[in-house]
Amino acid sequence: MTHLEAQSYIMPFIEHKVPHDKQEDFVLHMKSCKKCHEELEIYYTLLVGMRQLDNKEVLSTDFNKDLDRDLKALSHGVRNRKSFKVSAFSIILSGVLLVGLFFYAGFLKKIYNFEQFIKSVEQGDQYFKDSFDGVILLDDKDNIAESNRIIEENTLSDYDRILGYKRLVNDYDRLMQIGEEIIYVDTTETTSETTAN
Repeated sequence: MTHLEAQSYIMPFIEHKVPHDKQEDFVLHMKSCKKCHEELEIYYTLLVGMRQLDNKEVLSTDFNKDLDRDLKALSHGVRNRKSFKVSAFSIILSGVLLVGLFFYAGFLKKIYNFEQFIKSVEQGDQYFKDSFDGVILLDDKDNIAESNRIIEENTLSDYDRILGYKRLVNDYDRLMQIGEEIIYVDTTETTSETTAN
């Protein structure tokens, strides 16, 4: 903003009528340009002081402080509008991204379904579960569950194993005893037969 432009907005500033698009430039120029700031102080003191007198208000004791307060208020207004624009832009951008992600996810799902269809066509009916239902569930019976049940029924506990081992030892001892008796019987019978002949 030039000096002439800044000076042309002094009266609108005092009347709180500086256009929104010029407020930031006006505040920055007044903070950086000593000459324009001094001119603003003079006009501000005269016009605000006259307004206070006309309205029979208490006359301000520090116009410079009031001017700085009004400049800060104008600067805060500019910042608030900027942050609102940024936040509005962020909300719109977030919405657009969410909609984009939603459509992208739908697109990926369509691609996945298409690939599954191609697999089913290329690999035949034997590849997919719905075509295995007739093989896995024969006669309305789940063969895998039935197999697991049989395995669990035939599983021996440690107690069953110990009893089985004891039976095996007893049976072994009994078999050995019977075997010895058979050997003895065979030899004696064979000997008596040979002597009889």
